[in-house]
Amino acid sequence: MSADRGTGIVRASPATDAGTVRHLLGQSPLGTVEILRPPLDDLPYRDFIAALLAKPGFKLDFNRLAPTEALALVSDKLLGPDAFTSERALLAADIDALAELAGGLVGSRPAIAIRTYFAPGDLVWHVDRVNERAAFRLLWPIGRPAGMRVTPAANVDAALHRAYMRREHPLLGRLDTRVMRSGVPVEQAWAHRPAQLEAMASGAFPFIRDRAQEYEIAPGAVSIHRVETPARPGTWHRSSWANRATPGFQLVITAAADAE
Repeated sequence: MSADRGTGIVRASPATDAGTVRHLLGQSPLGTVEILRPPLDDLPYRDFIAALLAKPGFKLDFNRLAPTEALALVSDKLLGPDAFTSERALLAADIDALAELAGGLVGSRPAIAIRTYFAPGDLVWHVDRVNERAAFRLLWPIGRPAGMRVTPAANVDAALHRAYMRREHPLLGRLDTRVMRSGVPVEQAWAHRPAQLEAMASGAFPFIRDRAQEYEIAPGAVSIHRVETPARPGTWHRSSWANRATPGFQLVITAAADAE
């Protein structure tokens, strides 16, 4: 475990236990913990992921499926029966370990999802929200060129952000759906909205007070951040424009519970 590098992003080792990670999340001004991982080319299941990324983008919620079952479902459908069996078993084991870590933050079974398309709505600063009392989200974007960006809550003008999102949120939802279903680039899908597209590309949103207070998670790292609940604030974050054409293989694990 290392210091926060002057940014509020704490770096933990892969062996750090859930209790320590939750303590670090509580102490971090940004509510973010980073765990470095090898780049895609150094992972033992790189060929399996590369084969999935060569197919049209998809999203899968595991629901009650174990990681081995969920990956088999995706692989058999997209790549043929019994493709990459050894590699997907190794990936499933890593997902299991990360799910155990995330679940340990709140003492409950987490929800797991994977996706291989880029959601343009992620380019806009936002906070994830759930109704449970305590919640955290673990993200692992494999093969993306840039990491997630985070910023302190005080760096966001809340009134301006609410006004911005009252107009933009429904449009962003439709944009995400269009990109997922058609694969059309965001630049083409929103060519008729140049000002909004420029904000996504440049990061110059009107509700951000100081862009020097934006910090980037290392590309390819696992990150864990706070989710907003009725009891606790969440972490402000957005994706980087550099990821739009290289969505990678994104693992999303959400752990939430009403118990403290």
